[in-house]
Amino acid sequence: MDLQIIEKGATFELDVVSKQEGPKTYYFGAGWDNPNGPVDLDIVCAALIDGKLTAQSNFVYFGNRNAPGIALSEDNQTGEGDGDDESIIINTAEIAPEINSIVIGLAAYAGADLHSAPNPHFRVCDGSEEASPQVGDVVVGGDATAGDTVLVAFTLTRGADGWSLQNNAEFHQKGQGNAAIKGFGGLFS
Repeated sequence: MDLQIIEKGATFELDVVSKQEGPKTYYFGAGWDNPNGPVDLDIVCAALIDGKLTAQSNFVYFGNRNAPGIALSEDNQTGEGDGDDESIIINTAEIAPEINSIVIGLAAYAGADLHSAPNPHFRVCDGSEEASPQVGDVVVGGDATAGDTVLVAFTLTRGADGWSLQNNAEFHQKGQGNAAIKGFGGLFS
């Protein structure tokens, strides 16, 4: 399958394009530009029941790296280097049945904002590793303004035919550092 570019508002049927047999695992690698030096962004993830974060254990960030079926990579504090800056792996077979959506995004840390880290994007890979076949690219775009510290990048939704991904590309001003992390989670309380 050719790589699909997933623009803002578009939906991508993950399980339809997957070549995996049986339960599926997806790798989402995040990257961003840092033209003015190191920028510390962190992947954040909320596993939701009917649009709500009902348990702190379902909120994944650098201080809580794992939830059932969700594993976050090590924290890259600069955004420098080749490859993905940070990543998250989702094993759909291990997601609790009551979880019907998972929201993934970025939060700015250490005095940064999303305006200073242009072109954030996520690679979607059909498998559990960075080298797994890439099937999609979530294009978030450069809509961040100065002071935007939280990005709701995309939502995975469980449907009758499996999991789909919708590109949200929503920016929010929620403070920096721990305030940005809490601000992301607070969007779903």
